[in-house]
Amino acid sequence: MGGSEVLLLCILLGFIGIFMLSIFLVPLHIRTRGSFGSEGWAIALTMKWGGLGVRVDSGTEWRMSVLISNTPVMKVPFPSDEKDTKNEEAGEEDGTKMSNLQAIRDAGAALPHLIRFLRDIFAHTGVEKVRLWFRGGFGDPVITGEVFGVVQALNGMLWPTPVHLEMEPLFTDGGPAGEGDISLCIRRPVVLLVSAGRMILQPECRTAIQTMTRGEG
Repeated sequence: MGGSEVLLLCILLGFIGIFMLSIFLVPLHIRTRGSFGSEGWAIALTMKWGGLGVRVDSGTEWRMSVLISNTPVMKVPFPSDEKDTKNEEAGEEDGTKMSNLQAIRDAGAALPHLIRFLRDIFAHTGVEKVRLWFRGGFGDPVITGEVFGVVQALNGMLWPTPVHLEMEPLFTDGGPAGEGDISLCIRRPVVLLVSAGRMILQPECRTAIQTMTRGEG
């Protein structure tokens, strides 16, 4: 093997090492935003890993957007699920109840593995920001002012933390409204993928998944 071939091999191994390191070290950012008011409600969920991301939001219809550096490059609307379930026979209902009971039993057997997976999620997830804002009144200006004072005091106590509370008191007639913004960071998403794979490979979890799949079919 000549010197040039060794150099190319080292470069190739270096790129592979950088790629593997990025997989293990690049965190996964999750942001959930929601709002409600006189115009209705809206929800948006964004997941970003490096320069890639996926956003699911509601508007006139649910849709998913593929993001590259915060720029949508593809939008996919979700199909509407409209099923008529008015003409169900009594025997089919009894069978559905039995299948639901079996699904509950299987889910109970898989619950310890799910709890272990949730512990792994909490261990590798950090809270970046929690912001809650709402506008409302309680009919009595005195009570509204007292609640506003409590919210302000809580916001002051939580100021060193990522959690922030805001309230706009509504002393006159008007519609309530609110907004929420929660940002989470999963420091090592690969560890959670391994944990999720280990959970799915458990016999109890596979049985629960098969039972739920048969019930939906």
